[in-house]
Amino acid sequence: MGLVFGIGVGLFILIVIWTLVLAIGLLSMTWKSGSVITTGAVFLGGFTTLILVLLPRGNTNADQSDPMDNLFIPRIIMLCVMSISVTVGSVFWFIFKCVQPVYAKQSSSLYHGINYQPKNTS
Repeated sequence: MGLVFGIGVGLFILIVIWTLVLAIGLLSMTWKSGSVITTGAVFLGGFTTLILVLLPRGNTNADQSDPMDNLFIPRIIMLCVMSISVTVGSVFWFIFKCVQPVYAKQSSSLYHGINYQPKNTS
């Protein structure tokens, strides 16, 4: 069985499917029927995941003499650090770039149209 980027084909297919589901969900948030499209994409992704998990995998005992990958744990640690960095960066970008505060402007015509006479305190 072949490997794609060092992982199995089934796991690669699942990553691609759920990445597409996430992209469809984010893109359809602006459409009127976005919730229906997102729900359909999630169900389709879940159904495909269920099929791939339940399918027989073939001969799992074939050729157990493969050398062990010594860089597996450092790659996983680097992936976790990068994922956390992207998440934190995205949150900060959203907070400081997308959600700009709207400040109230002082109105110079607060008493416009009303005969306002300030009280003379002297």
